[in-house]
Amino acid sequence: MNAQFEFTKILQTESLGDSAKHVRLEANSDERAALADRFELRAVESLVGNLIIERIKGSELIRVRGRMSAEISQECVVSGKIVVSTIEERVNERFGQSNKTGFEVELSVEEDPPEQIENGEIDLGETIVQYLGVAIDPYPRAPGAEIPQQYQLEMETDVEIRKNPFEVLTSVRYEDD
Repeated sequence: MNAQFEFTKILQTESLGDSAKHVRLEANSDERAALADRFELRAVESLVGNLIIERIKGSELIRVRGRMSAEISQECVVSGKIVVSTIEERVNERFGQSNKTGFEVELSVEEDPPEQIENGEIDLGETIVQYLGVAIDPYPRAPGAEIPQQYQLEMETDVEIRKNPFEVLTSVRYEDD
């Protein structure tokens, strides 16, 4: 892998046989501190991934699935108090090699393309971290924290309510020829 990430756990894809491999990842204190800086959190108290890695039969793809759990601390956006959150996410990713023209894998419309395998490596740690990053509440609020009344009124008056541009069509009557 080219980039250095805070929580790097490399899987060499050539070491993966035909049977599924179970992997447990747990970030140490230095890695958690670096992740807290990356995501602008007060702390990452824990970060654990329990994964199953396997080759998808009939394809060149590798599936990484399992669970990611974390406990984080961040500041309430209203009061500044510490908010502790437990995050649990299902992990489900596919990885594959590409050629110069792109992936040669048939995908259904609903599926995202597989992640790129670089130099025969998959960074399982960064995969877990990306799930964490998406799951973090960007506006955490402590229990009972309410926006002061003066700001609620300001927010309500600043919002312009737009009419549905197709609403006018509800009054149109079509007649049969």
